[in-house]
Formats: sequence, C-alpha cells, structure tokens
Amino acid sequence: MSHRLGGHVVVEQLLQHGTDLAFCVPGESYLAVLDGLYDARDRIRLITNRHEGGAAIMAAAYGKLTGRPGVCLVTRGPGATNASIGVHMAHQDASPMVLFVGQVGTDQAGRRTFQEVDYRAMFAPLAKAVLQIDRADRVPELVARAFHTAVSGEPGPVVVALPDDVLMHSTDAPVVPAAPPVAAAPAPADLARFLAELDAAARPLLVAGGSGWTPEGTEALRRFAEARGLPVATAVRHQDLIDNRSPSYVGTLGLNTTPGLAERVGQADLVALIGTRPDALTVENHSLLSAPHPAQRLLHVHPSPDVLNQVYRADLAIVSGPTAFATALADTVGSARAGVSAEAAGSPAASGRSAWTRELRALFTRERPAPASGVDPAPYLRILQERLPADTIITAGAGAYTAWPQRHWSFTRYPSQLGTQSGAMGYGLPAAIAAKLVHPERAAVAFAGDGCLLMTGQELATAARYKTDVLIIVVNNSSYGTIRQHQEARFPGRVSGTDLHNPDFVGYACSFGAHAARTRTPEEFEQALKEARTHPGPALIEIVTAEPA
Repeated sequence: MSHRLGGHVVVEQLLQHGTDLAFCVPGESYLAVLDGLYDARDRIRLITNRHEGGAAIMAAAYGKLTGRPGVCLVTRGPGATNASIGVHMAHQDASPMVLFVGQVGTDQAGRRTFQEVDYRAMFAPLAKAVLQIDRADRVPELVARAFHTAVSGEPGPVVVALPDDVLMHSTDAPVVPAAPPVAAAPAPADLARFLAELDAAARPLLVAGGSGWTPEGTEALRRFAEARGLPVATAVRHQDLIDNRSPSYVGTLGLNTTPGLAERVGQADLVALIGTRPDALTVENHSLLSAPHPAQRLLHVHPSPDVLNQVYRADLAIVSGPTAFATALADTVGSARAGVSAEAAGSPAASGRSAWTRELRALFTRERPAPASGVDPAPYLRILQERLPADTIITAGAGAYTAWPQRHWSFTRYPSQLGTQSGAMGYGLPAAIAAKLVHPERAAVAFAGDGCLLMTGQELATAARYKTDVLIIVVNNSSYGTIRQHQEARFPGRVSGTDLHNPDFVGYACSFGAHAARTRTPEEFEQALKEARTHPGPALIEIVTAEPA
C-alpha cells in the first residue's frame, strides 16, 4: 500500500466495513479524517449535526435500526462529553455504534493539554471497549477491532480516540478486511430441553427483547408462537418484535404499557427470556422477577455468556443470538425435530396453554377507558394509524407522553419502533431523522414532550438541511410530566421545579423552515395532519394538553 495519512486510513476502514452514513460535529482535532471523508463523499454521506448529543443519538439509532455500527465523529473534550449521552443510550439498548473522538497529540498527553480527557477512564463504564490509536500503522487493526467488537456477542458502543498527530502521520499499513460477527447458535440438546420445558409448563410466557433481531427472526418467533399457542410479551420499547395483530402477542411489560400484564407474570409458572437481559424497566426494578431466584422456572437465551446468570439464576441458560434461536424454534414446527413437542401439541396441557394465551390476549385487546382526567390519547393515535402507512417508523424519547404510542399504536413490521431504554429525553427527533435517512421511502414520526423536544430541538436544523420528511408530534403539558406525577404522589401539593415556560413551538419550528401547526382537539389534529402530509421537509404538530400555569 502507498503511504497515506492516518486520518485517510480511518476512512478506508469505514469503507471496508460498509459505512454509508456518518454523523458528526466537526472539530480541528480530526481534520485529517474529515479530509479523507471529502475523497469518499460519493460513498459515505456525512451528516453535519448541530450538537454532538444529536449526532451520537443518530448513530445509536442507526445501529438499532440496521444492526450495523452507527458511526459518529466528534472533537475532543466538550465534543466527547456532549456525545456521551448517545454512548450511554447505545450501551443500554445494546445498539452497535463506533464513536470516533479526536484527541490531543501523543507528544502532549498527560499535560492537561487543551481539551484533554482520559477517554479510557471516561467511557469505561459506558462502552463495550475504549481504544486509543497511538501509532498510524495500527489504525487499520484497531478500527477493524472496534467494528468487530461493536457487533459481536451482545452489540454495543465502542469508543476510538484519535490523537491528532497520529492522524497526520503517514503509513503504508494495509487495510484490514471486515470480519463477519461471531454469532452463537443453540445446540440441538439445548433446543430440545427448551421445548421440553415449554411442554411441561401450564402457564408459560415468552418475553422477547434485546438487539440482534432481523425481520426473518421476528417472523420465525411469530410462526413458532402461533403454531404452539404460546403467549409472547415484549420488553420495554420492543413492541415491533412481533406483529401486534398476532393472536400470540399479549402486550409489553414495563411502564404500565399493558395494564394487568404485570400481575399475570406472577401467575406464570415459566418465563422464557429471548434476547433480553431483561432491563430494569421491563421487570419493574426486579419486582416482577425476584433476583436471584425467580418464583417461576426461568429459561434465558442471550448472545452474551456474561449476561446469563448475572442477575437471575436460570433453570436453562442458552448462549445464542435471538434470530438464530427463533429460527431454530420455527424449524421444529411440524417436523420430527420437535420430538416430545410434536406429541404434546394435542395434549390437555397444550389445550390449557392455549386458553392461558387467549386470556392474556383478551387482556391486551380489552378496550381501555378514557383517563379520568387529562387528554385521551386514543383518538389521536387512531387518526394517525388510519392516515399513515403500516410500516411507519415511530420514535420517542422519555416522558409521560411516551404512553401515547406505546399503548395505542399497533406495530406490525420490524423494525418500526425506536425508543431508548436509558430513560433519557431528547431521543425521538434525532432517531426519526436517522430513520428517514436510512429509509427515505418510509414515514417517520417522532413523538416528543415539550421538555423532551428542547433537549435536542436544534436538530430541526439538520432535518431541514437534509430535507428529511419527519413528522414531530409535540405533546405539550407545560411541565416535566413524569417527574410531576412522581412529585404529586410523594409530596402532594408541593410543586417544585417541574413547571415549564415554553417557546411558541409553531414559531420555533417555522424558524427552521419546517411546517407547523398547533392543535387542541382530535379534529384539529386530523386537519393538521392532512396539511403536514402535503408539505415536503420536516413538519411539527403541537398537541396542547394543558395550558401554562
């Protein structure tokens, strides 16, 4: 290989690993990489963001949506600290991501040089790995390692620090080819035991979550569950893992998304976790499944052996990616491989399991009464579902408003839900922009609260610049609503710090060149939605649910 700058070699490795989209806020600490991206501008689309947090969230959402590492580039010091929220989200969501951070030169390290941070120490608890490249001839090796680490086992974020002198040094080191991720699959004996455990259970519950799924894997899970009459619940913000119209889908755990389902977990005699750790939101801080020994028999399937038996002692632990495992399950339907399962399919126990599934499904489909106070979200979501395509991608951050799409939108295709389990506000808008850049042919809708939107609202400039037709629905209750709910429960009548003084959201959106409208009723919302769908570029619809105090 000819001599070329270390920063250019970084870009060569991005191309080798199939990078087609990268998000950044530029900085002088990695100018050589930006120069390399200039030469690759016809192969890698570089999105310039308005805040490193927005850039990192977009990269995390890209990884969640595609299963490939989202790429983010930021400068040292403030750039890295701003981007850390996206790394935390990717870590909590098991989303593959590679964050490149400019670093002070190796000859100035350890002197508290301008914007110097020890990234190994800073990102150690947030990332799968933190690498620093101190020699130009090791750029191909370590960038390749970062991409491989991000997708192997349980996916997650990897941080790569790039000292600016290394990026400016020349090297003739050859490009390292991309290696396929190492993916575990279930052993036949484990699969047979898993099926036997299901056959022995009277009230089993499958819980699907985590990352590493594909459309084929989710379809395999649905086919297996329906063939066996088994109920499938999803982990928090993973409702798109099974078609919500399936007779096997019984709702989602956590955040009271499916009222009554949590109580039924206590009645189950077997819980099978497929792909999920699970996260603390799903098991309501471990009150649904007691740690370390749940009352129910526990089967746990996860791609990382380090996760298995870490919190819960499983009766059967299987190291496998969720897609490989679901595919293996589906292959047993109607085949001799099912063994005892085929014989048990028509047994009284199987009939009882089907009745259990129907009971849980009826709980999920039961008409929910309108809330005693406040705005009923159901009419708004009915209008949205009627007027938008079935494959619309729905995104949301954190807040009381997230119950609107989580409880009232029917997900029918994977992937179509982007939400973070980190509990951070500000995810919805950047995630929707990333979704639209990846899938320009699909509709993308970002739900946000009035508090949530302004965490990353400046990315409306990014949406406008790149002409992404995202729809932002702002549910405005003039407060940090979730915190207010907790505050009123613990300290009733003592409101402190949770009121918000908001801008004119319509004027705010219009200032970026977006179309915008304010609504207070479902009828007004329906008309605003019709108008928004006719305008190119981003559009915002505000739903006022409470007037300012």
